[in-house]
Amino acid sequence: MAEASLDAGTPPVTVKKKKSLSIEEKIDIINAVESGKKKAEIAAEYGIKKNSLSSIMKNKDKVLEAFESLRFDPKRKRLRTAFYTDLEEALMRWYRIAQCLNVPVNGPMLRLKANDFAQKLGHNDFKCSNGWLDRFKSRYGLVFRAQPVEATGVSTDPSAVWYQNVLPYYLNDYHPKNIFNVKETGLLYRMLPTNTFAFKGETCSIGKLCKDRITLALGTNVDGSEKLPLLIIGKNRAPHCFKGVKSLPVYYEANRTARMTAVIFEQWMQKLDEKFQAQKRRVVIFVDSLPAHPEVKNLKSIELAFFPSCLSSGFAAMNQGVIKSLKIKYRHCLIKKFLSSVESSKEFTFSLLDAVDTLHLCWRAIAPETIVKCYEEAGFSSPRGETDTANAEEDAAALDLTAHAVGAGVEFLEGLSIEGYAALDEDLETCEDAPKDGAEWDEESKQDVTGFYTSDEEEEDSGALEVDLPLPSTNEALTALGTLKRFLRSHDMNDELHSSLADLENFINTLSPK
Repeated sequence: MAEASLDAGTPPVTVKKKKSLSIEEKIDIINAVESGKKKAEIAAEYGIKKNSLSSIMKNKDKVLEAFESLRFDPKRKRLRTAFYTDLEEALMRWYRIAQCLNVPVNGPMLRLKANDFAQKLGHNDFKCSNGWLDRFKSRYGLVFRAQPVEATGVSTDPSAVWYQNVLPYYLNDYHPKNIFNVKETGLLYRMLPTNTFAFKGETCSIGKLCKDRITLALGTNVDGSEKLPLLIIGKNRAPHCFKGVKSLPVYYEANRTARMTAVIFEQWMQKLDEKFQAQKRRVVIFVDSLPAHPEVKNLKSIELAFFPSCLSSGFAAMNQGVIKSLKIKYRHCLIKKFLSSVESSKEFTFSLLDAVDTLHLCWRAIAPETIVKCYEEAGFSSPRGETDTANAEEDAAALDLTAHAVGAGVEFLEGLSIEGYAALDEDLETCEDAPKDGAEWDEESKQDVTGFYTSDEEEEDSGALEVDLPLPSTNEALTALGTLKRFLRSHDMNDELHSSLADLENFINTLSPK
């Protein structure tokens, strides 16, 4: 008990923590000493011991050099230097210059410049990792904040800043085959040149004009070696022409407006992420900054890079000619099918399934040279400098087809070229805006009890154009394949086509007879 009372009466021992001073405070102390102020008063004012003050004066030159060279944040308390001192000095000089020019700097820009300086300074083993970048920002007290427009004294071109400082980071970090751009476009898939007069000067966004509208989302990589499977968004989740169809060569989604939504975009990116994971690839996909293009969580193989919202959609490579080429090829096929019906005196029918197959066919026919040229025109560096001869061939074929169509009695609007015909639906809205008044994104995705969306297309699909045809049997399919083989063998065929025919026959033989 006596021991307990003794402990209770003993005051607790307090260990006074050594005070740490910032570089800024040390500069003030140095100035105060040199001005003739008594050291005891200075030590008392800053709450430090006299020997600590003496240590500051002993290292005066180091403190002054750190402050004057701007190598350290003035609020920082320690002068620990980095392993790549020369690199950090160069990077900080560049950062200060950017600040003086009111050029906004972000993490990717800083990472790019760090790697650039490392290469120039001979640090071949240096890699600007996220950890190094975080430690660098901490050492120098860098915090990236949005800079208000009023605060900038010099007007800067946002497109130039993006192209010079942000885009090179991605081009250096990813191989051309792993850099993609995706873009949406609207398509009136049954529109013929005989009824295009309805669109002259009209807005093609609502009503009967758009009962056959769909949205396409397409994407390719920079070197033109890979095209992503098309995403087609229609108005009907289960159109009559899809009856009995278990697989399509494209991704197909549907909603009331036939437009891209945040939900559809997320699902699409997740499917693509699974594909790239299986290939053990890491890719970057450039997309427009839109409400329908949200940040997608938990992507393991895809990095989404958003074009600045202040830039026009013309910066997308797909807008530089890939979409145009696809639509010209598609309209070309549509007119040919229509002419075939006219010349054989048959009723012209063209379903959404026909549109899907035709789009897939035309998408595969886009030349890599066309894609490479479009990326070059969009400002992306290209791994090769070949000229694009595909457009010239398309133009010549279009002239022949137009002449053929006119000869068969198809009336084009006066002055309407095949390119103009293909571009008539380019102003269709393709992406939903942000929800208003607390509405949910999936509001437009609600179905009726039959699994269909309510739209004008339902009436069209239930008409005479969608006649049920009996599915061919396995033997009928093999007989048709034999006919195709005889036709193809009468022409020069490459080994790849022979192999494809063999694969097709093997696939049919694996199916159960019906």
